[in-house]
Amino acid sequence: MSKKKISILSFILYIVLNTWCLISYSQLRITKNSDSIIVASNDSINQIVTFSSLKPKVFKADSMIIYGKKYLGLNYKRGGTSNRGYDCSGFTMTVFAKFGIRLPHTSAGQSLIGIEVNSKNIQKGDLIFFKGRSRRGHRVGHVGIVISERGMPVKFIHSSVNDGVREDWMLSDYYRKRFVKVMRVKHWEQ
Repeated sequence: MSKKKISILSFILYIVLNTWCLISYSQLRITKNSDSIIVASNDSINQIVTFSSLKPKVFKADSMIIYGKKYLGLNYKRGGTSNRGYDCSGFTMTVFAKFGIRLPHTSAGQSLIGIEVNSKNIQKGDLIFFKGRSRRGHRVGHVGIVISERGMPVKFIHSSVNDGVREDWMLSDYYRKRFVKVMRVKHWEQ
């Protein structure tokens, strides 16, 4: 084995050990193939970390979030689906379309796509739904995309009527009181 391969393996072992410390609450499974080492916990597919050619893999959900964040600060526009402005469902529709997923242009319509996810399993890439501005109503009236890691407080990106495309926390009073459900349209590679 060459010195270069030994130093690469040493570096990977260092990263694996650091990863293990970060996920110490679960048991790890390590698999090696020709060009990567996969470190996975036994209890969650969301904990998979892949190292290939010493560059961490950018996962599809991460790519979607990076793409969605390019729109931060753009204005809200009712019915909007362009850089002149987005409404909430126009924003999620545009982001998902970039990754080959067609969604209807209403938050209520989007709330019927995919499978419902319980609050313990919310992960990046899920659609999060809220009632409209009236707390008394029961209909879905707003949608965003979850951008936080599974198991962490839920943060999402969306197009807000007052502030345009922005990030918010589900636990804020305004959104906590209006929360309806979370739907997983696609199981993203994590």
